Amino acid sequence: MLIKVVRLFLLFIVIAFLVSLPSQVQALGIGVAPHQLRLEAYPLGSATSSLDVFNTSNERSEYQVYVDGECENWFSITPEEFLLDAHSNQEVTIVVSPPLTAFGEHSTTICVVSLTPASKLKVGCGVKIPVYIEITPPPPLAMLGINVTGLPLLVMVGTAALLIVALVVGIFIWRRRKAYET
Repeated sequence: MLIKVVRLFLLFIVIAFLVSLPSQVQALGIGVAPHQLRLEAYPLGSATSSLDVFNTSNERSEYQVYVDGECENWFSITPEEFLLDAHSNQEVTIVVSPPLTAFGEHSTTICVVSLTPASKLKVGCGVKIPVYIEITPPPPLAMLGINVTGLPLLVMVGTAALLIVALVVGIFIWRRRKAYET
């Protein structure tokens, strides 16, 4: 019985000693908003979104943002790397530009990693944000570089052009008839 008490007492001392040692791991804090991205794009077009990265720790940290998985070469991220002071945030711009051959639904992941700037090991923690991309064929006018919101002006210009063509053709036919009559 005495041996059990001594063992329990020694175990308690060892645990208390280990708990009292300073931790060698620094707390890394990271937060992101929104928790997922849904983007709609046209082939050879682009879609833009933003991501807010938060440093929730009490120390300055280095952050890296990158795409991991399918479609990673479609993305442009600005800035890709940055430093954040404690309890501050950074807006990151995400632009997706799918190629001409891309259609349908695609998914990938954006990774945001927090690293301790003083660490030689570059130990950190990260967050993965799911990204869902829907690629649809563009409307015919958009493929020609015409802004669809300017459609009423386009209709008026098109109608005027058709009337001018009809007038020129009418004058040409009238002159040809006049020439045959004489």
